[in-house]
Amino acid sequence: MVKKKILILKNDRTGDLFVSLNAINSVLNKHFNDEICIFLSEINKKFSFLFPQINKKIFSMDLKIFDKINILIYFLFNKIDTVYILTPKSFYYFLPFLFRKTKFYAITIKAKRNRPSNFLLSYLYKYEIIDRKILKKRNSSYNIQKKLINDGLFDEKNLINESFNLSHNFVYPKKFIYFHYKHRLFNYLLNWKLEDIKNFLAFLNTKYENILFSSEINNKKINHYFSNLYNTYDFNQKIYEKKNNEKIYFLKDIDGFDLFDAVKKSQKVIAPEGIITHIGYFLKKPILALMHFNLKDRNDFISQLISCREWFPPKNYHFIVLKKDYQKSIQKIVKRL
Repeated sequence: MVKKKILILKNDRTGDLFVSLNAINSVLNKHFNDEICIFLSEINKKFSFLFPQINKKIFSMDLKIFDKINILIYFLFNKIDTVYILTPKSFYYFLPFLFRKTKFYAITIKAKRNRPSNFLLSYLYKYEIIDRKILKKRNSSYNIQKKLINDGLFDEKNLINESFNLSHNFVYPKKFIYFHYKHRLFNYLLNWKLEDIKNFLAFLNTKYENILFSSEINNKKINHYFSNLYNTYDFNQKIYEKKNNEKIYFLKDIDGFDLFDAVKKSQKVIAPEGIITHIGYFLKKPILALMHFNLKDRNDFISQLISCREWFPPKNYHFIVLKKDYQKSIQKIVKRL
C-alpha cells in the first residue's frame, strides 16, 4: 500500500506546541502507516525529540518571505494528501486555494479580523473555530484542536516520545517540586525584588523537602544572583557547584529535553502560567499556575478573560492570581498548597 504524505503545520511558540500535543498525537495515530512531516519553528524545534518517528522541517515563527517561498516549493514537489493547520497563520489559509487536491484540516479564528476570510474558508476540508468574540464559557484550545482530528472515530495510544538519553550527570532528589522564575511576571508586573524571590523559595522549602528551580535562559544578571546563593547545576558547562546544605537547587540554563525530564520527574509544578505549566499538564503533574493581571480598563479585562478561556487546559488545572503585596500573595498561596 502506498503511503500518503501528511503534513502538520506547527511553527509557533513553545507553549503553543504543548497545547497542540494531544492533537498531534491524534494525527500520529490516525496516520500511523503514512509518511508524516511537521513544520516547527526555531523556538520549538528543541522539543522535536517528542516525535522521533516523523520528519521535521524548521521555519521562522513569523514566516519570512524566504520561508513562504520554500513552503510553496515544498508543496509543489510533494504530493501531499492531508495538511493539519494547527498554527493559524494567515499565509497558511491561502494554501488550500492553491493546492485544491490536498485535504486541509484547520483551526480558524473568529475575531475582529477573521482568519481566514469566508472566501478562503470554503476551501478547507474541515475546520474548527476558536471564537475570540464570545465571553461565555467555551471549549479550550486543547479540546478544539483535538476535535479537529479525532471525533471519537478511532482509539488512540500515546505516540508522543517521553523517553530519551540524558546528557547531564546531576542526580535529582527522589522527591522535589519544580519552580520557575519568570522575570516579566515577578519583576515587571508584580514588582517583586529578587530578595522576595529568595524568601519565596525559602517559604516553599518549608512546605516541600526539595526545590528545583530555573529561570529564563541566558539572563546573566539573574543567573549570577541565583548561582551565588544556591546549589547550582550549569547545563551548558555540565558543572555542579554545591554552595550550602539547603535543599534548593538552581538549574542554570536548563532547556529542551532536560527541562522536559526535570518536570517529568517532579512531584508538582509551581510556576508562572506558560510553557512549564503546560509541560506539567501534559505529563499529568499537579499544577499551581501563578498569574497576575495588569488591568487598566474593561477592554484589558475582556482580553484576559478570553485568553484564559482559550489557552487554559480543560480540567484539573489550578491557578492563583498573585498580588503585588508579597505577604498577601503568600497568604493566598498557603491555602492552595
